[in-house]
Amino acid sequence: MNHAFAGARAVLGAAAFFVLASIAGVATAQSQIPWDGAYVGVSVGGAGNSACRRWASAGATNVSTGSAFSYQSCASDGFVGGVQVGDNFQTRHFVWGFGADLDAWSDKNSNPSLKYLGAVPPPGTYAISGKVGPSDFAVIGPHIGYAGDLMLPYLTAGTIITTGARNSTLSYTPTGAAKPVASFSGGRNVAAAGWVAGGGIEIGLNGAWSIRVDYLHMNLGKGSHSIADCSGIASACAAFSAITLDTMGNGLTANLFRVGINYWFDYWNP
Repeated sequence: MNHAFAGARAVLGAAAFFVLASIAGVATAQSQIPWDGAYVGVSVGGAGNSACRRWASAGATNVSTGSAFSYQSCASDGFVGGVQVGDNFQTRHFVWGFGADLDAWSDKNSNPSLKYLGAVPPPGTYAISGKVGPSDFAVIGPHIGYAGDLMLPYLTAGTIITTGARNSTLSYTPTGAAKPVASFSGGRNVAAAGWVAGGGIEIGLNGAWSIRVDYLHMNLGKGSHSIADCSGIASACAAFSAITLDTMGNGLTANLFRVGINYWFDYWNP
């Protein structure tokens, strides 16, 4: 995660907490168990992503570096946003419940290129295109919290499932050519499921609304390790017939910071 994202997250978190706490100070609870019941809401925030995709060919040496052909692209920070639903059960100050989130993940395309001077694979420009992280994901799991009249700090853990796979493509442009003549499609770069853990605080407003600020750490294991097949001009692909290009991911870990608003169906109603 870059320093700009980390700094912005800290400033936003502090500002959101103090502003929302001030707003909540004027609310009046009408229920003895204000955090009991079902809710639905929306959230938006940022994500710092550590995923990388590497392409390699054993024994293929780059003349300029003296190393084997190995080339990777990594993810950039992005934005997340989506909807959440859940149901809570409150006994005195103890709250436990179950929730589910469905979020879209938006980050920049990763399009680095490498001018390769070795003999195998053929010399030319190799460019990676595509996004490294998942396009969207679902989080499902339980949570527990300590109920105050207007605030609910909580911890949560559960399962994350990616619902949109991201594949990357490696294109090859021969030296002196104007456009690619061959391409290789990689497999899924992150695993389909993993775990997530974190916590947050929910702050009640007047009526049936509350605002929450949360932090989640997610971990998805490595995706598929696959051998990419060549597609394109036959003569260009023939130059790759004696070698294989492998593609693999290093897995994905990410830190999410989100601000959301919820509507509670039984929240502070008379």
